[in-house]
Formats: sequence, C-alpha cells, structure tokens
Amino acid sequence: MSSPAAVAVAEESAVTGPRRRATSVDAAHVVTVHSPTEVTVRKLIAADEPYLEGHYPDFTVYPGAFIVESVCEAVLHLVRHTSGADAWARPAAIRSVRFTSALAPGDTLEVHCVCRPEAAGVLAVEARCTNGGTKAALIKMTFRTTADADDLPGGPDA
Repeated sequence: MSSPAAVAVAEESAVTGPRRRATSVDAAHVVTVHSPTEVTVRKLIAADEPYLEGHYPDFTVYPGAFIVESVCEAVLHLVRHTSGADAWARPAAIRSVRFTSALAPGDTLEVHCVCRPEAAGVLAVEARCTNGGTKAALIKMTFRTTADADDLPGGPDA
C-alpha cells in the first residue's frame, strides 16, 4: 500500500473548484487521502475567527454545524481525488449526529471519514471526529456523487 497523500489546502481554491459554489466557512488546513475510501481532514480552531464571536460568548464553542461541514469538505476532497477535479459530492441525508465533547479555540479538529458506495451515485459516510484522540463527534451521512457537478439534479448548488 502506498503512503497517504497529504495535501496542504489553500484557503478556498482547493475546496470550491472552478464553478460558482459556496465556500467553506472554515476550510481544512491539511487533507490526507488514505485510500479510495478513506480521507482525513485537520483544522486548527483559531480564537480570532469571526464566526466564533457570539457563539456562547462566555464559553466559546466551535459550532457543531461546522463539524458537519468538515465532513462534507473531506468527502468532496476524496471524491475529487478519486474521480477528478470536476467531480462533486452533495449531502443527501444526515443519518445521525452524536456530539460527545466540545471543541474550543486552540483545539485541532480531525475528521476521519470511511466511505462506501451504497448505490450508483450514492456514498455512505461514517465520520469519526476527534480532538487530540478524544472523540468529539460521530456523524453518519449519505452523499450524492457525480463525475461532473452539472449532472446533479438541480445542479451543484441545489
């Protein structure tokens, strides 16, 4: 087995691609593709990020929605790594989310996704999210995938 491919991620360009798309609020700093079915993203939660202002002001907590977004970002990287730069993965369903510990400024979120095809164009994903080895969340989702985002029903932004 070859060693994982680690890629330093530019703030938006590596995630968004050439089309009109929403950008990640808090893009991953490091992406590691382990195999055609496994990917890990890591990001440092910075205290000075504007999205943290007002989110529990007396006890700043990284929003759970951003952890889910990190799963989406990881899956998109994996799909583009295995299927090409025009490939797309769009969340179809969140099957379950269990947050088990809070993440705070200075923590490093690591999201490890195991993906398996469930049907043609459907990918089942189990994401284990940790901070320094401590479990932060377990997320199970399904994604619709395609080799070209324009082939998705409603287009890539639907």
